[in-house]
Amino acid sequence: MIVLIDTNVVFDVIGKRQPHYAASNQIMCLCRRKVLAGAVAFHTVANVFYQYGRKAAPFLKERLLQDLSVHGATSACIQDVLRWGLSDLEDALQAAAAQTAGASFIVTRNVRDFKFSRVPALRPEEFMARFHPR
Repeated sequence: MIVLIDTNVVFDVIGKRQPHYAASNQIMCLCRRKVLAGAVAFHTVANVFYQYGRKAAPFLKERLLQDLSVHGATSACIQDVLRWGLSDLEDALQAAAAQTAGASFIVTRNVRDFKFSRVPALRPEEFMARFHPR
């Protein structure tokens, strides 16, 4: 199963943001172990560097780019998702990348922002409970 990891989930892991770190890190660990095929939108890489600066480079090189595939979207795909009614361009780009990647789900903490997305969104906790119960 392919899942697109939204930028906020990546930020939870790199910044060890509480109380979200545990569930977000579980998702990333499943991708690292290749239990899940993880993907990120191309602009997530830029967002991480913008937010965390040079200190993010090791995380990007040794974890994100090793464990996840990076996806963009064509103009036609972006035009398509803009018609869906998503209120945020960044979310529209995430949805476009999810569609391009062939993702089954978008893993995000902002599920309501993807209510019009053709790729359904789940919070990390919901994804884990549904697909990897303990």
